[in-house]
Amino acid sequence: MASVKIPEQKIILCGEYGVGKSSLFRRYATNTFVTATDRKSTLGLDHYEKVYRTGDKEVKLQLWDTGGMERVASITSSYYKFAEAAILVFALDNPDSFNILSQHLLDIVTYAENAKIFLCGNKYDLKSQIQVTDADMENFWYVFAVPSGVI
Repeated sequence: MASVKIPEQKIILCGEYGVGKSSLFRRYATNTFVTATDRKSTLGLDHYEKVYRTGDKEVKLQLWDTGGMERVASITSSYYKFAEAAILVFALDNPDSFNILSQHLLDIVTYAENAKIFLCGNKYDLKSQIQVTDADMENFWYVFAVPSGVI
């Protein structure tokens, strides 16, 4: 009996160092959380695979993560190549990590032009330190995403 190949979807995380990209994928892939004191920076590329089931269909998600280094020229095009989705991650307590997203968005539309793009504000648990507002996020989409044809 021939085995059935499960379709694969490449999903990449984009964002600055320290916004919690690895934590998001680790939580999804293994349902674990590492506290800030035990956390280590991602060196180079990290890769998770997880089979996702919906109804009677399966898809293998290839989750790609960098240590905030996806803007390094030597890996840029290969990192983005064949991405089906890109998640722009920023830390809600760090407005600089939000303000740089336009550069990541430009890379996505350049190197992964057909990728679906999602915006993800991370570190919501630091509610008292949140500096990026809902209005900031809406403005980002209207200023950067809509004119570039992302949505």
